[in-house]
Amino acid sequence: MLEREVTGEYNTFRVYLVMLRVYEASARDVARLLGFSSSALAVHHLEKLRSLELVNKDRNGIYHVVRRKFGILKFFLLVKRFVVPRTFFYTILYGVLTVFSLWQLSGTAMIVAVLFSLLGLSIQLAETVQFYKILPQISVQEVEQTVQENSLK
Repeated sequence: MLEREVTGEYNTFRVYLVMLRVYEASARDVARLLGFSSSALAVHHLEKLRSLELVNKDRNGIYHVVRRKFGILKFFLLVKRFVVPRTFFYTILYGVLTVFSLWQLSGTAMIVAVLFSLLGLSIQLAETVQFYKILPQISVQEVEQTVQENSLK
């Protein structure tokens, strides 16, 4: 159900991803971070997430995220305020294997190892870039600014 209701509607999914990064925000904050034309659009998506129990709303009108993994989010790790594709870690692994193969091996073994590790590196790098393209393009500074503003309220 969550996969169809949230990931099927791209803007609702983007709002949830932003909420995962900032933990709590007003509709105005969400609208600003995602470049929505009005806060009403953010309210619509936040209320949809609220009906699915993915955010809670306090009496001051601040929405608080409920962290859950479903659908495509199963392919991401939530590390503090960062949403990182799992493929990023495989990219690092294949990069290390490539360097290790060049450094420690010689002859035919090195050529075979480097070719296979470069193949894995290129595949994982392409998939990591694809996953990053899904994420809303907001900077860490914007996220931190929103978090600081909310903590002062």
